[in-house]
Amino acid sequence: MLWQNFFLVVFLSQIFVFQVFAATTTLNIFEELPVQKPPPKGWLEKIQQTREYLEENQGLIFASLFNSQQQIILHSKRDEGTSRNLWYYNLEIEKTLWKGAEAFIEFEVDKNKGVDKFFTTFSQFSDNGGENASLYIPVLYLQQNFFQDKFYAYAGKFDLSYWFDFNEAAGSADTQFQSSALVNNLTIPFPAKGMGAMFGMQAWEWFYFQSGVATARASSTKIGLSNAFNSELYLNEAGFSPRIKELKGNYRFIFWMNHEKQALIDESEEKENDSGFALSFDQQITKRLTLFTRYGLANQKVRDIAHFWSFGGQYVTSFGSRKKDYCGLAVAQSLISNDYRDFYGPQTAPSETMCEAYYCWVFNDYVMLTPNLQAVFNPNADKEADNLMVFGARFLAVF
Repeated sequence: MLWQNFFLVVFLSQIFVFQVFAATTTLNIFEELPVQKPPPKGWLEKIQQTREYLEENQGLIFASLFNSQQQIILHSKRDEGTSRNLWYYNLEIEKTLWKGAEAFIEFEVDKNKGVDKFFTTFSQFSDNGGENASLYIPVLYLQQNFFQDKFYAYAGKFDLSYWFDFNEAAGSADTQFQSSALVNNLTIPFPAKGMGAMFGMQAWEWFYFQSGVATARASSTKIGLSNAFNSELYLNEAGFSPRIKELKGNYRFIFWMNHEKQALIDESEEKENDSGFALSFDQQITKRLTLFTRYGLANQKVRDIAHFWSFGGQYVTSFGSRKKDYCGLAVAQSLISNDYRDFYGPQTAPSETMCEAYYCWVFNDYVMLTPNLQAVFNPNADKEADNLMVFGARFLAVF
């Protein structure tokens, strides 16, 4: 109860203190792409003209994304050579309502889970494995900015991982690493997209603070009004963004508390609250190379993963005409809690490790192709399970 009251006080107090660092959504991806001049002919030109007209006259912007991944299992005694596809399509719309206020809605179609259908892992081979739903609204929220955008408030249905635990080199399964272990910190129990609210401020360019709460037991395919806040995940994040000779870094410190009844790993009783701490750092080493690391600590009596770390980097290439391409290499390790190992016996490995490498070919301002190679050692922390290797190719179109 003490921790719950502490989080509630801190959360409410942040109405007057923060800044938002958002994950790479479809609109973010589109806005970061350079616009072709002159624009392409045909239907893409018409879409661009429509976009410019709506933004100028209606205060409405939109972007659409199609992500398709083909994966083949290179090493596994049981399923070697098996290939699976997963894909999703979404449309994001943002509408200016009045000064400082915007409404945001996302429509999505998901199909299949790729090779994660065959394996149980903590890391997951694709963070984009969908709900296999024909059409639903995963995100619908209102944003209000105050005092020249130094203060923010969000409320509605969204995903807290859009704003918390972000990372410049490992923050998007659409444009960077695909494994969940390299998109977010696995010790943070991010719920599915559900009802929530958040507040924040950025008093200075180099510092921000943000606070959020969301329904811990949410479903992305449902609006979630009936079960809103039947359980809560509270998140507080402070971030520092120093520049050293024009090289920017981001150093985020996260403290979370999950308020819902959960059985202990040994099933002896239920615990109402648990909490944890996490870090997410990224730093430009050169204009082309950015390194990152994450660390997380959770309650080992409740959580399977007691400690988590990841480390890697992203490099923007300079090979001839391929000056927009980039590549990444990283490793993530989930360290299993002692309670979990004691309960499930000697066949439990002390950790699960995910390694991933990718290269992103940026063909033009709208299309990218990213082959990648992933390997998991001791999947699901099972000493008897085969080590796994998967080759994948991600096709991404944004317009």
